[in-house]
Amino acid sequence: MTAAPQRPDSITFTVVAPPSVRRGEAVAITLRLTNTGARTQNLYLTGRTITFDIIVTRADGHVVWHRLEHVTGQQIVQVKTLTPGETFELKDEWHQRTNAGARVSPGDYTLTGVIPTDRASLRTAPLPLRIMP
Repeated sequence: MTAAPQRPDSITFTVVAPPSVRRGEAVAITLRLTNTGARTQNLYLTGRTITFDIIVTRADGHVVWHRLEHVTGQQIVQVKTLTPGETFELKDEWHQRTNAGARVSPGDYTLTGVIPTDRASLRTAPLPLRIMP
């Protein structure tokens, strides 16, 4: 399943994950940037290794996990060029734990991807995720 707002500059930014997982399973999460326009697009991203965040919230909006919690990022800017139709992906897993290390309960959550840029951060639309017992 994916969720994505359309950006006016022809870059679509989506978060991709399964709609549901069993409690305790790692959740594979992909952030996908796609050039949907007819022109080459340059993105100015931060970090020697591109910095990206994944935010997991409960149904009530409370943040349970922030990928970049307690991580310091490099302020190096790198240019990522996407030709028309090209897609660039960043991947990680969430192990169903809070930033404090506690296991989360079964229930409904949302995933949101964030990529800092030299301007405003890119942000995906929230994607629902259900953790089954």
